[in-house]
Amino acid sequence: MQVSVENTGGLERRLTIHVPESEIKDKVDSKLKELTKQVRIKGFRPGRVPMSVVKQRFGKKVRQDIVNETMQTSLRQAIQEESLRPASIPRVDSPPEGLDKGDLDFTAVIEVYPELATIDVSNLEINRPETEVSDEDVDEMLQTLREQRKEWNLVERTAQAGDQVVIEFVAETDEGRVPAQGKQRLTIIMGESGFDDLDSAIAEIPAGEEKKVELEFPQSYREPSLAGNQARVELQVVSVSAGSLPEVDEDFIKGFGVADGLHESMRQEIRGNLERELAQAIKSMMKTRLIDELVKTMPELEVPSSIVRDEARRMAAQALSSPATEPDEAVVKAFMEIAEGRVRGGLLMGELAQQNDIQIEPARVREAIEIIANTYEEPAEIMQMYYGNQQLLQQVEIAVLDEQVVDWVLKNAKVTSQKMTFQEVLSRAPKAPNESV
Repeated sequence: MQVSVENTGGLERRLTIHVPESEIKDKVDSKLKELTKQVRIKGFRPGRVPMSVVKQRFGKKVRQDIVNETMQTSLRQAIQEESLRPASIPRVDSPPEGLDKGDLDFTAVIEVYPELATIDVSNLEINRPETEVSDEDVDEMLQTLREQRKEWNLVERTAQAGDQVVIEFVAETDEGRVPAQGKQRLTIIMGESGFDDLDSAIAEIPAGEEKKVELEFPQSYREPSLAGNQARVELQVVSVSAGSLPEVDEDFIKGFGVADGLHESMRQEIRGNLERELAQAIKSMMKTRLIDELVKTMPELEVPSSIVRDEARRMAAQALSSPATEPDEAVVKAFMEIAEGRVRGGLLMGELAQQNDIQIEPARVREAIEIIANTYEEPAEIMQMYYGNQQLLQQVEIAVLDEQVVDWVLKNAKVTSQKMTFQEVLSRAPKAPNESV
């Protein structure tokens, strides 16, 4: 086999491969010889079918199979011999020559990963958050949990800030009536709807009464025919309810799975969950900051377009909540720039791991899975699910490897502590799944 590699620009390489007829013929003859002992043809005893008959009957199919197999194996061998790092599956560039007879000649195009020099992190400057969960953070979360269990009671008065109000309305615009038939019903919390003019109008209407008002709907309003438009509105307040927060008593505490119902146990549970959330937020923040600093050192780094496109397609499908459906080309293009940044960051993180022989630690993988599993009612089943699903396990392994790379960099870069509050860390870190009590 003979191989030549041509750099066609960027990260694309064209491989020209020549396989002599003698190599193909030897494999075909060997396969046909096997078939003489295996095939059953009427008029011949098993294992005694003449080679000429087998060749006439199966020769063409056997050669096709051998050629296809040879193309695959020769491509793998060529990639290995030329020390290429493929970023995409090779594609045959033109119809191969020698499919039926003679030497086999074909070309294939492949995209490769860029060759990177040693990445020096000693001069990277990274700020690391210095914070902890305070009693005030626990108090705030406890208040949030009370808000989640707020009880609503009907009141006979006009709505005030914080009240829950049920309204019905019909809007008339220059384009017509909305809705076309009947009335539209909404439940809002006064002061939290984001529609101040509506709140003001509601506050002047007693429960059970209606009023005609002029409203300019926000651009973000969920009904497209009303968003950003001026409308004449027949507005009725169906009911007004005032909220009352539950006491943090034994029943309330047990309702969140704290078995002993004690106030201090509840606070410890909240603190533990906030500390896990904080740890995850810091990990996400440090990874993002590290990638930002790495990219600054190699702003012109070229990344494989095939991987960027795959990432953009995955992001588009995720945004559309349709992972099994091929997203529209225009949607994919909208994610290309973000995808390129993600791929560039992932490439540099992977390169750091390879250059510094950072291996995935099974103990850390297990710890990460345990953290996930402990947020469910049956942790053992979740552990089993992750270890029994290669895709889920691989996702955790990749995340753990990234954490190990970040840890290694923090030991070798210029790291400065940055005083931050718990809320500041959460607001600045990339969003991560929230955990509850």
